[in-house]
Amino acid sequence: MPLRVWLSARFFLFFLTWSSYLSYWGVWLLASGFRATQVTMVVTVGLVARSFSIAFLYPLLCRLTSLRRLSRVLVWTSAGLSTLYLTDPGFGPMIAVSVLVGMAYPLLMPLSETLATIGTADGHVDYGSVRYFGSAGFIVGLGISGGIERQFGDTALVYVFVVGCSVMALADLVRPTTFPEGRTAIAGGGRRRLLRQPGYALALGNSVLLQGAHAAYYAFGAEYFHTLGVSSVEVSLMLALAVACELLLFKYAGRLLGRRSVPVLFAMAAGISLLRWGLLAAPVPVTIVVLTQILHAGTFALTHIAHARSVQEHVPGQLWATAHGLYAALAISLGVAAVTTVTGPLYAASPHWAFLCMAAVCLPCLPLAHVQARVFAGAGPVEGAQGGARLPGAAGVGDPAVRP
Repeated sequence: MPLRVWLSARFFLFFLTWSSYLSYWGVWLLASGFRATQVTMVVTVGLVARSFSIAFLYPLLCRLTSLRRLSRVLVWTSAGLSTLYLTDPGFGPMIAVSVLVGMAYPLLMPLSETLATIGTADGHVDYGSVRYFGSAGFIVGLGISGGIERQFGDTALVYVFVVGCSVMALADLVRPTTFPEGRTAIAGGGRRRLLRQPGYALALGNSVLLQGAHAAYYAFGAEYFHTLGVSSVEVSLMLALAVACELLLFKYAGRLLGRRSVPVLFAMAAGISLLRWGLLAAPVPVTIVVLTQILHAGTFALTHIAHARSVQEHVPGQLWATAHGLYAALAISLGVAAVTTVTGPLYAASPHWAFLCMAAVCLPCLPLAHVQARVFAGAGPVEGAQGGARLPGAAGVGDPAVRP
């Protein structure tokens, strides 16, 4: 099987399972009898485990073994661990299972990205063409989860994840041609050097706040939509609408955003975030709630684009891997985990309070963007950065792959 076909299938199947793990996990946990505060704890420990695993375990594994062997071990480990959810664990065991799954399953994300990057560099695949199968898988997964929920109830949602992981493991038995055997990812270094650069440190800080502000949406968004009287199928369509708008922005970012500076992009993302979470914090009609899904392009995708452009234009090329690793570990994982800890009690009191907290998290981003603009204005060109050049494959860089 050609590598591009194998990678397309891997992206499709991973994000099909990821859609259930990301968007419906809170719904399933609540239906399984856990309280909102317990759901918060279960989700948070999983996010913390993922952050540690991506930041430290993945680079170590890449140094110790080949990517092919790592792919086989991770996919079968994930399939095996996913079945633990079927044992109907109590709160304590559920915490343990969440840690184990959070340590192994999310590593398939950076591994797939690494394989696609190497395949693109070797001329065997086109990054954008294989990467978009992940987006298709995410949307298909939302549809399947919505159908399963409507037909069999919320407690059946776990089977989408378990069966999807099993199918992904079976698909890994097919050996692709031109697989990058013996190639290992280069572990990025220089975290301290990066964080000592005020411009990048501000970009990372903005990213942590703006991505962390999605915590209530990720943990309780689907459940909140249900409380408004939205059907299971309609909830799936609402979640798919957010992803579709996100992908449209990625596809046309160059045309729509032009050469706007990084601080302006962060300020735009902060303004859209305040609007989105502010609307959800108010008792608005369901129609307005549906329309806020369109704003996901600005809250998630625009933040990702701003960070990617900050790395591209203001970080030396040899530190790009480190910068993206910090973003994945801190903004996409640990930042969301930190904010998630407060969403459970707030959501239990009132969903509006939880989303109001998300808006408050975004408030510091506007002055941070102003400070960042002053820092960049007073700084000279960074040696090894590409200035305004566009990264190869950047159109697909922020697909659902990077979401928690």
